[in-house]
Amino acid sequence: MNRYITLTLQGNHYAMGRQHGRQVRGLRPLISQAIEARFDQIERDGPDARFEALLNETCELLEEYDAPLLDMIRGQAEALDFEFDTLLRYDLTSYLRDDLLTRKPPSTEGCTTWAATASAAAGGQPILVKNRDYRLEHLPLQIVTHATPDSGYRYVCSGSAGSPGVFCAGINQAGLAVADTHVCSTDIGPGLPDYALMMHLLEAHGSVSSALDYLRSAPRLGRNNLILADAQGCLAVFEIGHRSYGLFETRDGVLVNTNHFVSPELRDCFVDTNSPQMKDNSFHRYEKATRELNAAWGRIDLPFAQRLMAAHDGPSASICRHPMAGSESATISASIFLPAQRTMLFCHGLPCQGRYDEFVIHPVSATYSGKRKVFQEEVP
Repeated sequence: MNRYITLTLQGNHYAMGRQHGRQVRGLRPLISQAIEARFDQIERDGPDARFEALLNETCELLEEYDAPLLDMIRGQAEALDFEFDTLLRYDLTSYLRDDLLTRKPPSTEGCTTWAATASAAAGGQPILVKNRDYRLEHLPLQIVTHATPDSGYRYVCSGSAGSPGVFCAGINQAGLAVADTHVCSTDIGPGLPDYALMMHLLEAHGSVSSALDYLRSAPRLGRNNLILADAQGCLAVFEIGHRSYGLFETRDGVLVNTNHFVSPELRDCFVDTNSPQMKDNSFHRYEKATRELNAAWGRIDLPFAQRLMAAHDGPSASICRHPMAGSESATISASIFLPAQRTMLFCHGLPCQGRYDEFVIHPVSATYSGKRKVFQEEVP
């Protein structure tokens, strides 16, 4: 399997975008293929006037509320020799596609995340974990980024070459960790996509409490959940709607988050667009993770997290999801965050077959610990 690229970015958002583009320049043909695949997919979905209006309104909102994100995309586009409008449309259509999916299913993309703290976790140390289930063309595009913005916290995050912000999950030098999941939702509208929200969280916030204050007030696009943990052991799941939001918090216990809404505010906005054989798989993965976490209460630690994220339980309940006929997505990485240690452990590819590399944000500078093998085990 090809290895992923590690990026080092520093400066304002335009400069970080240009650095991103230059450092992944060798992947430009694959990025171009991913853009073409996404645009072909949208054409098959049948974009209509409503979809195009939503796209235009979102672009206008970003111009008003998120110049840093647009500057980053502009820098990426220039360094990669793409038109800015092309890259922006690529970045937004994967999110706004829900407007079409809720009217024209099916689709299969998802992720599994959870967090544990206090009496549930070994030694009381908080831990946050994500399996990234995404389109397979993003496997060779996968990256880990060390970011040092002009102002705010330094952070380490995982994502995709050619995509802006925090495109998957990350942790900052204060110990705030965040990861997203997609929820196909009817509550979407012009607002900030979650990769922008997560970038601003990691740059400007050091605690779950502060992050939640921001998420409540920011203009939100919707169609995602965020799971958060901080170095003090606070956990939260913030379900993102355009008009509404759902919230779960704990300082002692576990939280699980997959690809549906649980809160009364948003649960009726979820639309299961999976194919018939994969219907309800988000609920099955949620139930499996919850059951395993409860069974391991007080003993949840790094080895447990690695085993759970490599677990197989049939096509519907498997946490580690292998490629299946007729599906364009599978598990392409796993990330484990230890907020108190300001550490991310990252596995490129299927977690049942791969190894974890350790990334630590040190007090002086964000560094990579040297591709140290942390864990490797074949799981049947």
